[in-house]
Amino acid sequence: MPANPFRRQDIYAGLLLIGLAVFVIVESWRMPRHLQTWPAYAGPGVVTGLLALALLGMAIALLVRALRRPGISVAIPGAEVRRYLAQPGTRRLALMVLLCGTYLLLLGRGVPYHLTTGGYLAATMLLFGARPWWLVLLVSGVTTAAIALVFNRIFLIPLP
Repeated sequence: MPANPFRRQDIYAGLLLIGLAVFVIVESWRMPRHLQTWPAYAGPGVVTGLLALALLGMAIALLVRALRRPGISVAIPGAEVRRYLAQPGTRRLALMVLLCGTYLLLLGRGVPYHLTTGGYLAATMLLFGARPWWLVLLVSGVTTAAIALVFNRIFLIPLP
């Protein structure tokens, strides 16, 4: 059997996907199931939980397969980590994760939805090079208003 050049990536991806699937399963289970008089199988977390269960099975299969195949070692050399952290794409990814995390932490925590979402959209577009600034603010404002209108008026889902 030939060596798998992606063995390390498959092991880490399998572990990450297992963690994500377990998190989604737990959160799907915690969703309110008895708000209506609907049966348990019609609850809001059922489909999400089943999809996460399928993801868990595939992630376990990926991890087991990667562990059983020969290939490069699982340990990541320090030089490789430093080379990855020095890439511009890695810094952009970290900035995007920071922006998304900040947005999610602010959403529904007393900061109005329009400020949170409009600010997030404007910050993302400005930090990643959209110009001119007045067009960025216009697009952010129109997009935020459109999302609020669609969810509040059409889908009847209140936003935070």
